Amino acid sequence: MVGCIFIGIVYLNSLSYDNIKKNISYYIFESVRGLVSMSEGYESEALLEKRFMNRLNAIGYKTVKISDEKQLTDHFRTLLNERNDERLKGTPLSDTEFSRVLHQMVGTRNIFEIAQLLRGSDIQPYGKIVIQRDDNSQLYLEFFDGHDYQNNTYEVTHQVTINTKYVNRYDVTILINGLPIVQIELKRRGVDFSEAFHQIIRYRDESFRQLYRFVQLFVVSNGDGTRYFANGDGKLNSNFMFYWTDRQNNWLNDIDAFTSSFFVPERLHSMIAKYTIFDNDNQRMLIMRPYQVYATEAIVNQAKHHPEKNGFIWHTTGSGKTITAFKSAQRLTRETDAEKVIFLIDRSDLDLQTAKNFNSYLPKSVTNQPALDRTDDTRSLVKQLRSKDDPLIISTIQKMNVAISHSKYKKVLSQFHDQRVIFIEDEAHRSQFGEMRKNINNWFKNSEHFGFTGTPIFSENIGADGRTTETLYDEELHHYLIKDAIRDHNVLGFSVQYIGTIKGKDTTIADEKVPGIDTKAAFESPERLKQVATHIMLNHDNVTKNRQYNAIFTVSSTNMALKYYEVFKKLKEESHSDLKITTIFTWAENEKDAEKKQDEKFKTSRHGLDAVIDDYNHQYGTAFSTDKFSDYFGDISKRMKEHNAQTPDDNIDILIVVNMFLTGFDSPKLSTLYVDRRLQWQGLLQAFSRTNRIEKQSKPFGNIICYRNIKKETDDAIKLFSGGSGNFVVVPSYQELADQFDDKIKRLKEVAITPGDVDDLHNQGEDKLKDFVLAFRDVLRVQNKIRVYDDFSWDKFENQLSEQEMEQYRSKYFAAHQALEQEDGGGEKASILDDIDFEIELLETDKIDVEYIMNLIKSINLGSKESKKSDTNKIKRMLNNADNPELKSKADLLADFLDQIIPKLQSDANVSNELNKYLAKRRQNEIQQFSEKNKIPLDIIDHQLSDYDFYGRTNSQEVMRALSEAGYDFKQKITIKKRIKSFVQKTIKRFAMS
Repeated sequence: MVGCIFIGIVYLNSLSYDNIKKNISYYIFESVRGLVSMSEGYESEALLEKRFMNRLNAIGYKTVKISDEKQLTDHFRTLLNERNDERLKGTPLSDTEFSRVLHQMVGTRNIFEIAQLLRGSDIQPYGKIVIQRDDNSQLYLEFFDGHDYQNNTYEVTHQVTINTKYVNRYDVTILINGLPIVQIELKRRGVDFSEAFHQIIRYRDESFRQLYRFVQLFVVSNGDGTRYFANGDGKLNSNFMFYWTDRQNNWLNDIDAFTSSFFVPERLHSMIAKYTIFDNDNQRMLIMRPYQVYATEAIVNQAKHHPEKNGFIWHTTGSGKTITAFKSAQRLTRETDAEKVIFLIDRSDLDLQTAKNFNSYLPKSVTNQPALDRTDDTRSLVKQLRSKDDPLIISTIQKMNVAISHSKYKKVLSQFHDQRVIFIEDEAHRSQFGEMRKNINNWFKNSEHFGFTGTPIFSENIGADGRTTETLYDEELHHYLIKDAIRDHNVLGFSVQYIGTIKGKDTTIADEKVPGIDTKAAFESPERLKQVATHIMLNHDNVTKNRQYNAIFTVSSTNMALKYYEVFKKLKEESHSDLKITTIFTWAENEKDAEKKQDEKFKTSRHGLDAVIDDYNHQYGTAFSTDKFSDYFGDISKRMKEHNAQTPDDNIDILIVVNMFLTGFDSPKLSTLYVDRRLQWQGLLQAFSRTNRIEKQSKPFGNIICYRNIKKETDDAIKLFSGGSGNFVVVPSYQELADQFDDKIKRLKEVAITPGDVDDLHNQGEDKLKDFVLAFRDVLRVQNKIRVYDDFSWDKFENQLSEQEMEQYRSKYFAAHQALEQEDGGGEKASILDDIDFEIELLETDKIDVEYIMNLIKSINLGSKESKKSDTNKIKRMLNNADNPELKSKADLLADFLDQIIPKLQSDANVSNELNKYLAKRRQNEIQQFSEKNKIPLDIIDHQLSDYDFYGRTNSQEVMRALSEAGYDFKQKITIKKRIKSFVQKTIKRFAMS
């Protein structure tokens, strides 16, 4: 009964007192009944579904019987009439009016636009539309209340059947006000719940239409494991299925525990109405993870109930602190009486992509200022501070310090001495301990501060000022540690290798501080630098999976960065290597005196960087210099993030740095950190964490390769920032992985002794082929991890599996995948593909397709003329060389946009919005031209395009009827009908960009 007690506790903690009594008896009954059921055998999918429905009933959901799409639409219409009875003045919507409602709510909107309509904005209220009534009057209709969860109707239905090309029957659908908002797919206990994920994707692609396009969230469960994830227009990634937890980060994995916390109407409503973020540049909706939700709630509660206190959030690097901070800031502007909420970041953490993300998440203010201005112009910040229309401001701490320190602004900003101002401060582990923070505190005397940090300052890593994060911010409000993030698969663990490069008589020299030895000279000797650079060049392809990923190399000084750059340059020339290597750093202010002397003896790091940038310009066709350092920085950031194995000429493979890019830089394409310097505490973990962003299965962990013996510093830092236990953080040793590899090879040989034996499995049924796929997939997974170790060599496994055999098995794996795809008949037949997560990405490089090109276009750097030109030329080269049929069909559209629109855009323009407007205009022009050329009424074509969007086909009967009314004879109607069908299919395909 321990499990029953646990479920009860979770449930009671998640409900109000009024709901507790009526549900206790039900849960006791259900728990006992569940034990009996389990004693009789496994719980069937049907029983799991029935019990899940009962649990939803117990926490406030009414079951409604809806069998098909028509009943769903009729039910929504009934509830819509009831909700808007006063506005309708007793006259329900007519058929024509309701068709206008559906067109207004769904029409040609994509899923992203529908999600925005549901939630509304600060300007447009939640869930409201306006239609024209039959009497030509305007009618406002409300279909969702995002403010008060109780002002909505919560229902559940199951086994809704949708008939399209395939017959799809959905397990459980949660309705809010008659709209399908959450779709749940269940599998019996013991079945991998990834099967439910694949089934949902198939349903979404095959039959989600009309009101089902309102689905915001998916939940998948096999009873024991449960995940949730957001709906979207593009490809959904199983890496972004999230666990739900309690406030202490404990998994609520079992469907009972999950339901009693996540599906309580108040919580579900908050997830829909409050805890989503819209990424406008990428046209996608992001759903927040549980620790982000709890941290946001902790901040808002503190501000509401204890405004005299500050607080900090300890969320590990890579866990999405910025999204949490944004959402907290948004809620504080709406739910407190603060005059201003100011989100402060450190300029050194602000790369180009981060700035674009900030501006993508938040709309422009009423004063038309960008949410975040990357310039040094303090006037724009002062203008926002003075404006009543800008309750939420985003700025760098440096710019804020200038604003309050400058004599010309002091009088203007004096009003803020006593007004309530709330600061949210990113990267609080560094930027908030200096004089700038003191100046801000002294100016904004009635202020509250909430800090975010992945690496707090404790007594162990305390700085010279003697202050810890807790003394600065009063108390910790929520924590989510690196061990939690690795457990939840939100970030990767680390593979750390230490490569000895200097040996004394008896031991390896650990660092530069060894008494009696001039270790600095030894560590910086040309022979050692060449040795380290040679090792990196020989192993780089292996550790980055043939340059599918890239690397940062951190060194001790700008002088060392330039020395290493020259060593690499010489080695590349000697070996004819095509590795792309560059460096970036800031130069010291005191070098200006040396520059003035213009003496060769006083060569500065800036002179050296200018030489590097000259090489860079020659390599990439750019025109940067140290006078345009921010543009050079932005271009490097972009190339590091957009690294693609199929476009090697545009990539940076290794970036040499001192401190830059070691904090605040997030790129899934960065997999490796080379280290030739001393690192410790927060600096070490921040640097390591550049490599551990989730990408796909071919990136199993972050590679850390150290040419200094910093094992103690590594162990100490991991222990400190993991709450005392670093067991989750560092991946298994080489020997542990070698043992696993051996075991997986033995299992593969049991299924197919030789690659040739796999051919026989094709004749023995799907199950046998599935056994091979799973066995070889396990071999792939371990090989993908062990390959980065210096100790790994195929010679060591020659007796078990040769490299040649491995390649032959790979070919058989591809063939098995293709065979099973061909056998997948769709419809109601359960496909074996739903059972298998094929990891083809372990075998293939990135594909240049429509989605990839669209992401490149949306991230064009408009702030620099050189970068804009370079980005545009890069994309046009890809379009010219496109071999993807879908991409080729759109290449002229995208190329015209690059030529005609991009050059005219200002630096603060939203490329995504401009592209959407351009495509909409081009689409309408092509429709108009087709209409005029074929003398077909425009409304007929528009209507058929809408039908095709909804149903995946044109309506032949409707076309014939409309053409008859237009006066065409029978022969003309047949010809024109074919033309319309062909044009509609081509147009829908040509302008579909997701």
